[in-house]
Amino acid sequence: MHAAGPALDFVRGPRTPFAGWRLSERTYDVLIVGAGAAGCAAAMNLPRGVRALLVDRGQPSDGRCCGGLLAPDAQRVIARLGLTLPQDVRVRPEPQAVHVHDLDSGRDQVYRRDYLNLDRRRFDAWLLGLAAARAQFRPHTRLVGLDIQGEGVAARIASAGIEENVRARLLVGADGAASAVRRAALPLAPAPPTMLAIQVRLAAAEPTPVHEVLFASRMTDFYAWSIPKPGAVLVGSAFGRPRGARERFQQILAWYRETFGLDGEVLENSARRLTRPRAGHDLLAGSGRVLLAGEAAGLVSPSSGEGLSFAIASGAAAGRAAGEPSPEVAYGRTFRRLARRVARKFIKARVIFSPAWRRWAMRLPWCP
Repeated sequence: MHAAGPALDFVRGPRTPFAGWRLSERTYDVLIVGAGAAGCAAAMNLPRGVRALLVDRGQPSDGRCCGGLLAPDAQRVIARLGLTLPQDVRVRPEPQAVHVHDLDSGRDQVYRRDYLNLDRRRFDAWLLGLAAARAQFRPHTRLVGLDIQGEGVAARIASAGIEENVRARLLVGADGAASAVRRAALPLAPAPPTMLAIQVRLAAAEPTPVHEVLFASRMTDFYAWSIPKPGAVLVGSAFGRPRGARERFQQILAWYRETFGLDGEVLENSARRLTRPRAGHDLLAGSGRVLLAGEAAGLVSPSSGEGLSFAIASGAAAGRAAGEPSPEVAYGRTFRRLARRVARKFIKARVIFSPAWRRWAMRLPWCP
């Protein structure tokens, strides 16, 4: 395992929730890297009395490159955790239909889908508020080194140009695509493939309440979307081949503008990496004192790119596992169930991202 600078010795002392460590300012029971949905869910589900540090490279409530539609799977996960979305997190209109346009086959299809439409900034801020009640939160703090030791982990984190060492019994890597935790803790394991997601917010006085999905292999090897928001429409797409992606996105944007009369100005641009698992070896629960959750674990639908349900479910399981004698074993039970859900979507992804197979599938009731 990669060294993270000077070794940190674990100091014994009066009993704490874990193994009798004596806690100090820089010693924690759990270190959570990444304060997105997975990291916040982990913090929210920690056992009482656990001392945890939650860090994130940025400030999650600044907003993410995300369409902000809460799919039924994610709605069920949130309900199982006993959470109720605040009213100000939901926005109108809420799409109840998906209109699929396949330019390769010339076919269209409309199907029903009961989404909740989110203001993603408010949603992230809500989750972070719940998480910060259970863990110390430090934004603009990144992981720069990691050393796995017999009884825990020693990590080096950096904030505002200042580095410091912290130690914890357990590390939860919830830092998304291209996870630094995954690379450091499992350097020989292959990283899951990623895509470049690009999205713009266009001004629109009366956006149509439909989720418009576009398949066009000459422009993207994934799909594109438009999602209505108050006074705006989000138009986005993802690209497995980053070269020329921005030029191809402009073609996609031009198609949406022309097809739906979207002549409003661009209010916001965003982009990020998105995990796109292709096979079972892309899915990893972690190892020993390191648990991976959400995109860091490869837990994303390979067919739709939906990750919130997996992020919240896996993060919550990682948080609960922190109170178990063997966190890796406890977390593994939930991880395997989630990994099976992802695996069932591999075949679906092969069908819908193949123009020939999709031409056949567009004759049947289906969804991305």
